Amino acid sequence: MCIRDSPTTQRRPKGPEAVLVETTPVEMETRQIVIRAMGRVVPANQIQLAARVSGQITGTHAHFVPGGRFAAGQKILQIDPADYELIVRQQTGNLTRMESDVRLEMGQQTVAKQEYELLLEEVDEADADLLLRQPQLAAKRASVEVARATLEKARLDLDRTEIKAPFNSVVQNRNVELGSYVSPGASLATLVGTDEFWLEAAVPLDELKWIDFPDESDAAGSRARVYNESAWGGHVHREGRVIKLLPGLESKGRMAQVLIAVADPLGDNETGQPPLLLDSYVRVEIDGACVDNVAHVPRSALHGGARVWVMLPDNTLDIREVDIVWGSAEFVYVINGLRDGEQLVTSNLASPLPGMLLRTKDMPWGPTSPKRERKTDGAAA
Repeated sequence: MCIRDSPTTQRRPKGPEAVLVETTPVEMETRQIVIRAMGRVVPANQIQLAARVSGQITGTHAHFVPGGRFAAGQKILQIDPADYELIVRQQTGNLTRMESDVRLEMGQQTVAKQEYELLLEEVDEADADLLLRQPQLAAKRASVEVARATLEKARLDLDRTEIKAPFNSVVQNRNVELGSYVSPGASLATLVGTDEFWLEAAVPLDELKWIDFPDESDAAGSRARVYNESAWGGHVHREGRVIKLLPGLESKGRMAQVLIAVADPLGDNETGQPPLLLDSYVRVEIDGACVDNVAHVPRSALHGGARVWVMLPDNTLDIREVDIVWGSAEFVYVINGLRDGEQLVTSNLASPLPGMLLRTKDMPWGPTSPKRERKTDGAAA
């Protein structure tokens, strides 16, 4: 009778297990730097509209209220012109009289010249001018010039009784009403220009080098996009241009202040753009310079300040030092330390060590996969 030995199981020595990670391919490309900032909307043109002559306000435009719009040259207020019209008439008559005096003096000069020619004796030049009434004629002509200037001043004062908008503007506040008496220099209203608003954006000092500022050659500054999510929603923005770097730092954060111009801020040109209101706090994205041959790396994949983890072709971990050319809260641009097509590890590792085995979810357990094998030995009885 044959006796069969019982089967035995042998274990293959267990190899190291590969750690599951997530990776993303590295792409070296040209990227544009976008500077993000916050800013406040301020007027580009703002004046205190003042009277240049005195008098009573006898007329106001229907739009002379806070928020009222006026085109350049449009009449806003009327100061009583009666007194100034009388002065113009008076000075017109005075000029006519002075011009008549000149003509009369020229007639007298003709008579004096005839009498001078009848004299047989020689006289010096100064006495000759007196005999010919040259000083009298010069005085009369000077009086005409004074009368003309006085009439021009009277007409100018009459024109100034009409208060007009110096540029396309909106009334921010008004200080007078119909019937108010004003004197020269009295503030009538505050006007804000509507062709353009400015935005004072606070930008970190180390990011100024990426922004293009216009120079004397009138080159355009960097483009900017203005967002006001609470008022317009998250996908609507207004276009602007960087125009100046302000000379002082922002008082709270000690950051630089960049001036951005936004045309037609109130949407007067029927462009369908949402209104950009004064004193609004808005978010800004400024298009900076382009950087060649950089990798876009999520900030979460950055470790220890300037190190990244790379999965090599043999499925092992490599820890690299990289050079960061620019970064935001979400990502950084790496200029050295990575090559196109490499696999950047984006998941976290508890204890990263160079050379440790890695795998992704679409890979098997690795070259040293710990599979158990069953072997059966038979014996004859």
